[in-house]
Amino acid sequence: MGVGRVVGVVAVVAGLVVLLLPATAAPAGAHAGGLSSSSSEAVVLAVRPPVPGLDVRAVEFGARLRVDNGTGSTVVVEPVPGSVVSGLPTVAPGGTASWADPRITAAAAAERPAGDVSTWAVPLLVDDRPVTVHGEQRWPPPPPAGLWWAAAALAMLVPAVAGVLGAGRRWGRYALAGATAVVIAAHLLHVLGSAGVPQDQPYALMLLSAAGYALLGWPLGAIGAWQTLRGSAVGPLLCCAAGGLFAVVIAPIDAFTLVDAVVPFSWGADLDRALVALTLGGGLGVVVAGVAALRRGQLPAPTADAP
Repeated sequence: MGVGRVVGVVAVVAGLVVLLLPATAAPAGAHAGGLSSSSSEAVVLAVRPPVPGLDVRAVEFGARLRVDNGTGSTVVVEPVPGSVVSGLPTVAPGGTASWADPRITAAAAAERPAGDVSTWAVPLLVDDRPVTVHGEQRWPPPPPAGLWWAAAALAMLVPAVAGVLGAGRRWGRYALAGATAVVIAAHLLHVLGSAGVPQDQPYALMLLSAAGYALLGWPLGAIGAWQTLRGSAVGPLLCCAAGGLFAVVIAPIDAFTLVDAVVPFSWGADLDRALVALTLGGGLGVVVAGVAALRRGQLPAPTADAP
């Protein structure tokens, strides 16, 4: 593939990203669907008095409540007294609704030490009968942030050192391509696990929301790794672009995953922290390795490599 065709493919993908993402991208500091890591999590304890067929639980790692109404009666979520907040649901018989309740949002906003617990209550009307959802806001112990930042630093150092030492050599080319592939895989798994958390949202849109503009890094990195293996000088350039894009996008959006206790990720908080550390640190390491390769000038052809 010539440089012109590479640039053409990248331009098409970039255009698609620019067209699709403005309507679906999450705000800064968020995973898919606007969810973000946090220091606390809401948990539903009980519904009193119990109502047969009424199920209320916290979803999306405590970000919202969900009502499944199997009672045969209408369920109304009561607002905070004197509040002008709108959007609290009325759930018809057989219906389902999810919402971010202001009482839980207020409890989560409080600064509490790890291990602390506060209580909240959400009043409902079930066919005009008062019912209360009782729950807790829990502050779990935070992760060892120093360990995760060290993991990110190691993820940066390994490809950076290998890229500098191997610049212009056959094994250095493989190191740069392999590091780029690892960063792409880490970011892709992070996006897949984040996209499965939001309730009642199309999974494809949540993939776009979780990826953001780093979505462009997937084709950039894949083409760059391939071109690097082929000995093309455009390969390290594209690897640099992909690694820098991953690092720049994920740093302000997902770096809090390394320090917050509650992480909205389908397959476990520690796995997501490892993926974020690989994407952030590895992306920076790929940039260093790619720059080292570019400074050496034209890469040697695959058939003329020195060991």
